[in-house]
Amino acid sequence: MDPTRHTVVVGGGIAGLSVAWQLARRGERRVTLLEREPQPGTHSTARNAQIWLPTDDDETTGPLALRSAEAVTALLGAEDAWLRRSGAVVLPSDPSAAEGLVRGAARGGLRARPLAPDALLARSPILRDSPLLRGGPARGEPAYLVEGAGILDPHAMVTALARAAKAAGVRLELGAGARGLRIEAGAVRAVEREDGEALTCDEAVIAAGAWAGALGRTAGVEVPLVPLRRHLVVLEADPRRAGGTVWRFGPGEVYWRPESGGVLASPCDEEVFDPCLPAADPRALEALARALEPVAPALVDAPVRTKWACLRTYAHDRELVLGPDPRVEGLAWLAGLGGRGMTVGVGAAALCADAMDGAPREATDARVLALTRPDRAQPDALDG
Repeated sequence: MDPTRHTVVVGGGIAGLSVAWQLARRGERRVTLLEREPQPGTHSTARNAQIWLPTDDDETTGPLALRSAEAVTALLGAEDAWLRRSGAVVLPSDPSAAEGLVRGAARGGLRARPLAPDALLARSPILRDSPLLRGGPARGEPAYLVEGAGILDPHAMVTALARAAKAAGVRLELGAGARGLRIEAGAVRAVEREDGEALTCDEAVIAAGAWAGALGRTAGVEVPLVPLRRHLVVLEADPRRAGGTVWRFGPGEVYWRPESGGVLASPCDEEVFDPCLPAADPRALEALARALEPVAPALVDAPVRTKWACLRTYAHDRELVLGPDPRVEGLAWLAGLGGRGMTVGVGAAALCADAMDGAPREATDARVLALTRPDRAQPDALDG
């Protein structure tokens, strides 16, 4: 690898910071990171629920979550510097979903086991009044404890990654958005900043979250990426009654967890939205009330302390977009992380850097890259 090779990473969230660090630490590139906001990690990275629960029943979440956890722990020196493991209660929608939960948890290094009614209520007393769970698992409403799930600290992660990136030689340009890529003879030649300056480069990594799809189109390639708005609400409610993290999967999806002496909750809503820092819609409170009513009716009338919204960006098949794009020389992606960014982003960045270097791949890595390649066939519309 030519040590004078210049790589520009677009986006300073968990994805962009991680891949810039991974590329620079190898000592074979000059790396510049462009971030449109005055600080890194401003958008989805900073506005999520901070729940670490890698239980998706797929072939990418578990391996990448494990790789992320190992890398972040090594970076901060101890796991408890960024992750507090307290377990999580999951209420699958049916026995089939429960089987998927158990499989997904195992891939992420966790254990999901059934909870008897008494044990469930001991963890979350507020469920005692739940119409959904009245009668317990015998009515086909299973409850599981995911051991090893926890709450992560995005600030600690972003701060450590930014510090490590700078130490590795990454040039962080903040308040500097990118408006497009310049392609010549089928290869990346420059990234054009919003102020009109063009940064000549040999490689560009699109890690721009909700802006990633539009940026790719300036390079003449289409990756269908859809930003979705989701709301989060902090309620003035007793966190001891609510218990730890509780997440109902499937139809009527909702979750809650203790937060700052109250309860953080989300109706898990999804609305197609233009890339931006989204404002909260007051109607989200109605959606939250509807989702909570069959599970935790005691939370429905709790006063609202604050609410906000974030964007979660997905490819049409809801899989990550990761690695070199064979359609344009020097172009790579780390996008479409959806709701998994803080859980898998650092591991995905390491795999992206490996793929850009043509590093030897283990079977698991090769499978992940095959599933996430930017030029894969996609459904005509967003799944689900």
